[in-house]
Amino acid sequence: MYKLIAFDLDGTVADTLADLAASMNAALARSGLPGYPKEDYRHFVGNGIDNLVRTVMADAYTPAAALKVKADFNAYYAEHSMDYTTGYPGMAQLLGRLSADGVMTAVISNKPDAFVPAILHALYPDHRFTYLSGQREGIPRKPAPDALLHLLDKLKVGTDEVLYVGDSDVDVVFAHRAGVKVCGVSWGFRGAEELTAAGADCLADTTDELAQRIYE
Repeated sequence: MYKLIAFDLDGTVADTLADLAASMNAALARSGLPGYPKEDYRHFVGNGIDNLVRTVMADAYTPAAALKVKADFNAYYAEHSMDYTTGYPGMAQLLGRLSADGVMTAVISNKPDAFVPAILHALYPDHRFTYLSGQREGIPRKPAPDALLHLLDKLKVGTDEVLYVGDSDVDVVFAHRAGVKVCGVSWGFRGAEELTAAGADCLADTTDELAQRIYE
């Protein structure tokens, strides 16, 4: 039995795609740049805000212009991060089961750190996560394993006592670089094909299936 289940956020415990897309499109518009359809953001997000900005600005990218787009995104998203964002079916129940069984839960995301607790507390007010972390100064973003290794050291948990759960190839590489098994969730932004190709140790199509992978 695992002592700790650590989750990605976007596309894993929260469907944030619509708000991410709307916020970035609003930021681009403020710089006179075109936006993108929501579905395009499935492949844009996941590698941190700086990479997202560089991707969506395309040929208009300059370091100075990117700072403005990033600031505009952060300001807009701070006000609109919960306009359309929802939890995934069954996730609240799974978190409750893990808590009742004494299993620690954590979230490690490439989302800017300030947004992580706000979103999770809004979606899962009855659940107390052991640890929450977004992108922070001094800790390399995923897929560098530093954030997960830091968590394991902090909680004194072995690599064989934790399962990481995510929805993208970034999550798979992240966990494996830390020596941790990863279960990919096909309900997220990228889908089963990408997770399988990246080498996920197991897959889950629903939260019930994820529970089976955790408890088997």
